[in-house]
Amino acid sequence: TLLSISLDGKDLVEGVDYTIDGDTLTIVSSLLPTAADGTSVLKTKVKVNPEKNTQLSGLYKSGSMYCTQCEAMGFRRITYYPDRPDNMAIFDSVRIEADKEAYPVLLGNGNKLEGGDVEGDRHYAVWEDPYPKPSYLFCIVAGKLGSVSSSYTTVPSGRKVHLEVYSEPENVSKLGHALESLKKSMKWDEDTFGLEYDLDVYNVVAVNDFNMGAMENKGLNVFNTAYCLADPKSATDLDYERIESVIGHEYFHNW
Repeated sequence: TLLSISLDGKDLVEGVDYTIDGDTLTIVSSLLPTAADGTSVLKTKVKVNPEKNTQLSGLYKSGSMYCTQCEAMGFRRITYYPDRPDNMAIFDSVRIEADKEAYPVLLGNGNKLEGGDVEGDRHYAVWEDPYPKPSYLFCIVAGKLGSVSSSYTTVPSGRKVHLEVYSEPENVSKLGHALESLKKSMKWDEDTFGLEYDLDVYNVVAVNDFNMGAMENKGLNVFNTAYCLADPKSATDLDYERIESVIGHEYFHNW
């Protein structure tokens, strides 16, 4: 639901300055800048209900966590946006705020700029992805998650990258193989193509309710638990091989 919309600080009026037809918002062309005018700032404020989103597309709730799936057309289910793969933009400040006890982990694309407590037992985190990307690679996750973590130092530049693989707490013991597979993928890319990872953080989240095998969101991969969790007591050799393969596949999408 659209709550408000403004263009360069001016509130727009429905039926006069813009129209809504289904999921399409159209702004009167005379209000838009020409190439000679330079840029404008369009602000929208929307309200969504992820708990009732059963399509698992856009922002939705899976168990105790909120997460997003924006490929192929999920971002337009979050807000109005030129949601096309050829429209590349830098998401330089994505702020996530939630109840601190219920959702202690707040993740987004790229590197974490800041975080802290706010009034009412809440907290926030701000994430920045410095690289242009289409909206289908946008991702946020919020939840009470457990994790395993490590680091990887890239070659030859020596960038120390923080690696972390998250899941619901009861599945943390099954995350080790995914983490080691990620390290192998990073080294293989360096050895084979000379490609070093280009952010300070690489996060992976295993989600129970996910409509794909995995998703290569920049710096924040989301996986179906079937392709991320492995325990020697229950997983087969094929399970381990499949996880290593999919972890590598999603990592290589970074390029």
